[in-house]
Amino acid sequence: MTRLPTNADVPASDSALESMHKPPIATGIEGLDFILQGGLPAGRPTLLRGAAGTGKTVIALTFLCQGIAAGETAVFVTFDEAPEALLGHAEGFGFPARRYLAEGRLRILDMRPDRNEVQVGETIELTAVLARIGFALDSLGATRLVLDAVDGMETGFADLPSLRGELTHVFDWIRERAVTCLITVGEYADFSTRYGLEDYIADCVIALTQEVSNRVMTRVLRVVKRRGAAHGSNEYPFLLDRGGIFLVPITGSVLSAKVSDTRLSTGISGLDAMLGGQGPYLGSITLLSGQAGTGKTSIACSFARAACEAGLSVLYISFEESLDELIRNQRSLGIDLARYHRTDGGTVDGLGALLLQPVRAVELGLEEHLMRAIRSVRQHRPALVILDPISGLAARSRDPVAKEMLLRLLHLIKEEGVTTVATELLADDGSGVSHLDVSSIIDVWIKLRRHENDGEMNRLITVVKARGLPTSDQVKEFRMSRDGLQIVDPYVGEGGIVYGTARMARQTEDEETISQLHLDLERARQLRAELGEIQAANERLARAEHEVKTAALDRQAAEIERRLAAIERTRTAIGRGRA
Repeated sequence: MTRLPTNADVPASDSALESMHKPPIATGIEGLDFILQGGLPAGRPTLLRGAAGTGKTVIALTFLCQGIAAGETAVFVTFDEAPEALLGHAEGFGFPARRYLAEGRLRILDMRPDRNEVQVGETIELTAVLARIGFALDSLGATRLVLDAVDGMETGFADLPSLRGELTHVFDWIRERAVTCLITVGEYADFSTRYGLEDYIADCVIALTQEVSNRVMTRVLRVVKRRGAAHGSNEYPFLLDRGGIFLVPITGSVLSAKVSDTRLSTGISGLDAMLGGQGPYLGSITLLSGQAGTGKTSIACSFARAACEAGLSVLYISFEESLDELIRNQRSLGIDLARYHRTDGGTVDGLGALLLQPVRAVELGLEEHLMRAIRSVRQHRPALVILDPISGLAARSRDPVAKEMLLRLLHLIKEEGVTTVATELLADDGSGVSHLDVSSIIDVWIKLRRHENDGEMNRLITVVKARGLPTSDQVKEFRMSRDGLQIVDPYVGEGGIVYGTARMARQTEDEETISQLHLDLERARQLRAELGEIQAANERLARAEHEVKTAALDRQAAEIERRLAAIERTRTAIGRGRA
């Protein structure tokens, strides 16, 4: 018979010393391993403390089952819940604990105190408990150990000093065994003085709390200490639901986003033209800011349709409209989202899948909203994420870190290489000022506003910024109708710029004015031509009169010259006769 691997034959001191130089052991919770810079200290005890409902047992089950899935074996020791209940919890989170148990890769030891069986005198005898645990570890060759709810032994001790002393012995025994152990314990106001574990015994301490703000609860994790290695020291919100534990080290994001030269159409030809002809870059962040009714959601849905038509997957997270509302409302504009909507993320006829996730902004805290968004992005790996409206999250929170949380959310999505389109609701005071204050990370910023004149409301659109794109600096009209979404150049006339029906009236007026001016111009030209003809006739008449007078004077001069010549000849003839 093959002998199971064991560390029972290794001297305790050697095992403990060797474990100090081993790499950390991953918990299987990506965010927690990131914070711990690899995982829990190998072969050492880690204390996980927190009040009821903070997720201690779930984290312990995840640590255990992820290790088993990776080929290890593990022992779970419970001092609180029944083994059957723990198996149900594990399977509820998708871990095949019963199969692991049947395969001999997992063992659950029920160590719930029973005063009639394990108590000797007035104290619990831990020697037998540790012997059972040690035998289970050796039998399985287990490398992972969980002691769940060790504070449940408190009822079996006459006083707390006795319990503290025994727990110190348990921690030393774990180090000697060189087994990676996670110990869960409840949280009390006087925890340090009550048990004396936090500051002196555990090699790593993780604290879980529940914070309630505006009647909304958020679970928070903090690594209090970790001997011999660095760790994240901030508070990190995390999710606990049917999907298990999800933790994003939001305060640990880095600027590592990859860039792309590929462009994504907005689905509106006029808007593409305003962005250089092809739309924004893939992987960029586009913010659509505007007052209520200016068409922010419709443009976002146009983005979604264009991406699906290009065969790309889209994740649409709506914080205000339900699924049916969104589909119905956009259908009136010719945008049929139902055609692309898929609940399983599959594709049909080469079209991209559209996954719609409506969730009311008031239902969850800001941190939980952000983590759910990140988890959805990592689960579904979409090419485009739409957050509509992102201002619905920040508007609910007066916390000064709300802006930082939104910035980190956008950073994290961008680091995944995902294109983001977010909408922002601006106040109706007409100032058009953004209160999110996240423009520093925005690549493309498009503003929409209402323009009211002569009893009519028109929608105007402009591109405030677009990094790396040759953009239009004009304010144009944005039209929404059954024929779809259109960008229309404003009418620029003699009286200025006009939009909407005023455009047609002004254009008609200007056309009439132009026609009249053309008539006046033709008349003036005709009069000018007639005046020229009169002038030419007068010149011809004057020239004729001049020629007649000149001819008469020429004849008169010639006659005089003839008479003078005749007189001169007569005188000359008379003079010769006298001579």
